[in-house]
Amino acid sequence: MISKQITPLSFCVVPSRFLRRDLPFGYEAWDDSAKAAFDHNTLFYDVFQSGTPGIIYAVGPPLKRRFRGFLKTAQLSLDGAPATMREISQSRRASIIEITTEAQNPSTLSIIHPQMSFSVAVGPPHLDRYEGLNTLFTLSRNNTLDWVRDWARHHVETQGVEAIVLYDNASDIYGADALTDVLSGINGLKTFDVIPAPFQYGPAGLDRERTSARFLQFGLFEITRLRFLQKAAGVLNMDIDELAHGPAGTTVFDAAAGSDAGFLTLPGSWRYPQPGAPLLHSAHIWRRADEDEPMYPKWCLVPGGPQQGKSWRTHGIKGLTNQPQHEFGFFHCRMISESWHYDRSEYTQLALELDPLAEKLLTPAVDTPQVAGQGHQQS
Repeated sequence: MISKQITPLSFCVVPSRFLRRDLPFGYEAWDDSAKAAFDHNTLFYDVFQSGTPGIIYAVGPPLKRRFRGFLKTAQLSLDGAPATMREISQSRRASIIEITTEAQNPSTLSIIHPQMSFSVAVGPPHLDRYEGLNTLFTLSRNNTLDWVRDWARHHVETQGVEAIVLYDNASDIYGADALTDVLSGINGLKTFDVIPAPFQYGPAGLDRERTSARFLQFGLFEITRLRFLQKAAGVLNMDIDELAHGPAGTTVFDAAAGSDAGFLTLPGSWRYPQPGAPLLHSAHIWRRADEDEPMYPKWCLVPGGPQQGKSWRTHGIKGLTNQPQHEFGFFHCRMISESWHYDRSEYTQLALELDPLAEKLLTPAVDTPQVAGQGHQQS
């Protein structure tokens, strides 16, 4: 029987009247929608036990000057026992606080400061749920449920995915229970967690200042690594509009496990929908007839291998060169998106041709009927 659950994050959001995050460079020139998307107030996305007695982690957006100063002048305790903290962040777009105490398995973090005092529940680790499993994870918002289903099914059937960690970023057209219903119907899936993540994703845009102010994905990567997947056999990160592929008879997990680095780089390329076909993954069997535009890679790794302890990032691991292998990559399905980031439909002037590989891999997929009223976003 499949093991499933909706897992809450134990987060902490500070009231604006007390404290707000330092503003990024260029903020004053942003439009109103970009300003509204900036996370001013989240201190922690999640507070959880590490799996080592007496040590917990608090993961959130970057502290910057104001929040760092607040924590340094606060008194911390775990279940009433004095606690000490140290920042062990490896990224400028996320913070990791390691908090230690004599309490073995604490359930409550208390923070006392002259400005305010509050307590945060400490969540349990879920490392044992994913031990030894090849696991896929991603962040999604309002993606059509058919898309989620076909994405999950593809990776279970072609790459041997056994478990999924799926963050739901404040979807407003369905609840987390709808996602659990979808994943419960995937044959071959052994366990999964659907995790509500009700935070600001960050401002849309391609300039460096706005990109650097999108904190959520980096924070969730750290939570995934530290709370869920340290003991997994393999970890694959693919967005809902991305489908990993490789040579017949092997998987991305096999390739990562067999490499010296315990890491596989997956180069991507756009695939475009067949004209007139329903906007599903299986329709994306066309490619550019000329040279495709460059695309950042994705990855698969062995969390207990040579990269153990290093932060995971969207397109790789800092300091590690790309580790591609012949015939492994991913299809980036152009119209599996609401174009929240930019208008993806602006490709009609491109010269396209049928891609035999995409046709072979995607056409056999069994598409499910469109679920009336379901939208799609943030791919």
